[in-house]
Amino acid sequence: MRVEALDGNLGRQIDDVVTALRTCVGYRTVWIDPFGTLWHAEPEDEELEAMGHRYVGTFCRPAADDLRDALVGIAWPKVDCLSVQTRTPASPQLALAM
Repeated sequence: MRVEALDGNLGRQIDDVVTALRTCVGYRTVWIDPFGTLWHAEPEDEELEAMGHRYVGTFCRPAADDLRDALVGIAWPKVDCLSVQTRTPASPQLALAM
């Protein structure tokens, strides 16, 4: 999904990610997880996509403006809630059988 502005939640995370990337040597990929949190990883790490993360870009010590420009127009699907199923109690006969 594309939007015209920077999502506020992503904007609040930019400084933290840029600070973390300053300590890294070489290139890092930046991802957004399904809950809207920014992550960075080695460029070879491909399991994040399999876990539902969305690729933002690959950077080498980006400035905050560079990361902000890459994030403008990106939104993540909102997760309204997690599905919670109530547990049904086991029958007393089953508990005694164990």
